[in-house]
Amino acid sequence: MGPGTRSAYQHDARRQRDGTLSIFDNGAHPQVHEESRGIVVELDEQKMNAKLVREYTFPEKLISTSQGNMQILPNSDVLIGWGSQPFITEFSHEGELLFEARFPPDGESYRAFCFPWSGHPIEDPAVALEQLSAEKVKLYASWNGATEVDSWEVLAGSRPGRLESVGAVPRDGFETAMLVQSSHSYLAVRAKEHSGRVLGTSTPVKL
Repeated sequence: MGPGTRSAYQHDARRQRDGTLSIFDNGAHPQVHEESRGIVVELDEQKMNAKLVREYTFPEKLISTSQGNMQILPNSDVLIGWGSQPFITEFSHEGELLFEARFPPDGESYRAFCFPWSGHPIEDPAVALEQLSAEKVKLYASWNGATEVDSWEVLAGSRPGRLESVGAVPRDGFETAMLVQSSHSYLAVRAKEHSGRVLGTSTPVKL
């Protein structure tokens, strides 16, 4: 075992495509190392030795007494879940800290992973109205969990079943605010993806 390759109470050892081994090295419990870490080890199965290729440690030295994992991402970044310590971090291939998330102080996570995903809520989009004048209304549109909304289209009409488009705005964060000039009694919003396909429509709301 070459310098820096010895691990203790390690989790999530995985053979990578290039033949190296990624390991989350707890280093405890009881404590064996100064801090927990993610490591990449190169194995020479002919000479029967191991070489430390890379090491990833938390900026503030952490000891994770249980759980934890290390995921090599498709772009060669590294995601580490710190197990009994309430943190998730992402590093560049070279070790630069790119992202950090914290759970509540007493929180734990057995393992943490990063994958592409799309959220498709089963409920309709939500809209709230604020009447500013006889013909000016401010709408607040949101859809908790939806990940593909690119724009919001505003619908207005004299009856819930007879609504027409009166404009659209790009999605702006979790809740998008929109100003509308309309004297109609009912308003709703329609969520659209970037291609213009309708993803969902809110229930019409009466002013």
